Amino acid sequence: MPSAKLLAMVLVWSALVASSVLGGQTRPADTLEAARTCLLVRAPREPADSFARRCAEEFIARNGYTSSPPTADTSLWAPESIEFASSWAEALQQRHNTLFPRAESAGCEAGGCAATFRYPSDTSACYMRIVTMSSSFKGMRMQHQLVQLAPQFPRARACAHQKP
Repeated sequence: MPSAKLLAMVLVWSALVASSVLGGQTRPADTLEAARTCLLVRAPREPADSFARRCAEEFIARNGYTSSPPTADTSLWAPESIEFASSWAEALQQRHNTLFPRAESAGCEAGGCAATFRYPSDTSACYMRIVTMSSSFKGMRMQHQLVQLAPQFPRARACAHQKP
């Protein structure tokens, strides 16, 4: 049986998310699908990883993560899985200028594609965020914060003892 303290924490968290405009979003599925789809046109013979990079860069720009303003078309804003904001204005303010506009890396495999973005505030370049998408460049999502480099990258050793 869960402890009373744990149950209280879950109830408080649930109330916060439920009271959030973004947490309890009831946007029609077709507009959320459009917000999570790459809007760019793929050039003939453009490699998938290059197109994924361009799609992810456009996605973070239109969703307000760069120093530029987000798109004016609110139907193209995509909420994060967990976002602590009571309005879109607050969410966009929290996101503003948190990522460089250019992807650090991008790649695709059979299961989908991803692109990594660095934080301007992280001078160590040890932490980043990741945009993931399907291999058809749909279902775009901003993933968790403070993702570290995988151990196989040389720079990862220098980051092993860095704190965010």
